[in-house]
Amino acid sequence: MNARLLSVGTIAVLFACGCAQTTAPPVAGLGYETQNPMPLTREAAPALQFFNTPTTDAWPMYIVRGPQNALWFSEFFTQAIGRIAMDGQITEFPLGSQNDIEGIVEGADGNLWFSEPGANAIGRMTPQGAVTSFPINAYDPDPRGITLGPDGNVWYTEFDDGYIGRVTPQGVITRFALPDYQSVPWDVKTGPDGVLYVSESGADRIARFDVSTLQFETSLDVPTQGATPWGILYAPDKHIWFTERRGNNIAEILSSGTIREFAIAQHECYPEALAAGPDGELWFTESLTADLGRINPATGKFGSVVALPSGSIPNGIALGFNKSLFFTVDNYDEPSQIGEATLH
Repeated sequence: MNARLLSVGTIAVLFACGCAQTTAPPVAGLGYETQNPMPLTREAAPALQFFNTPTTDAWPMYIVRGPQNALWFSEFFTQAIGRIAMDGQITEFPLGSQNDIEGIVEGADGNLWFSEPGANAIGRMTPQGAVTSFPINAYDPDPRGITLGPDGNVWYTEFDDGYIGRVTPQGVITRFALPDYQSVPWDVKTGPDGVLYVSESGADRIARFDVSTLQFETSLDVPTQGATPWGILYAPDKHIWFTERRGNNIAEILSSGTIREFAIAQHECYPEALAAGPDGELWFTESLTADLGRINPATGKFGSVVALPSGSIPNGIALGFNKSLFFTVDNYDEPSQIGEATLH
């Protein structure tokens, strides 16, 4: 494990610690609402299947639907991109050494684009496995989250130095500094208004960036102090939803700019990533409690928890095929896996 992984792991432990959760006063002009936790239930779970990655310690991180009617995922430790087909067959595409593959998205060109924090670069891979890497001209940007922007370009976050970046289909990179360089941006997604939403995990804010003016708009303050906003989803209800790792909440941004938080009943579950499920609910991974959670976006009520095998560390999650969700699973003592939850 290199020094970069050690530093990121240290940050993760600090974010996951059971620090006291407090609520900030209302933000002028925004308002907020914090929901009481729903009772924790463990009902009959969806049918679960698990597929071992060809490389045992791949440590898959994030997963997306992409070309070839397959799902594609990043492998942090093995510096590879994986593909899982509808029948569960997994193929790995090696990329090079010390790349530490993290975020992944399908670009407007039909290729896979991904962040390489170990190489401080943004990578592009064709569905056939041809790889090109585009270095970021900065000291230690540490790229993480990545998304397809409304302008057809790929956008990403720089976790260490407080920037977001734009990558053209030709690989030309332009960087834009957040107003607070210590905000530690993690994820980025395009919202309903065509604006990029960025989770400022170190500042408890959601930044907004207009790609047409190339200017940051007023950030939205997260009500819970120390919440650590993390994964972002533009949901089918046309609202932005995000996870709060240390705040232990799922949060929603309404069209008015109001942020509503919904407290997860299971304490310190470390919610990571979100995906829209085939049942109309939003599903999320709980990294520290080895569970999948779900919330009804219309009512704000949580559904039953889906328990994964003991020791599982679920990370990314994405809509699959035929009423299924696919998610990445790591385990310190067992092979890395891709999980599939099929809803009845």
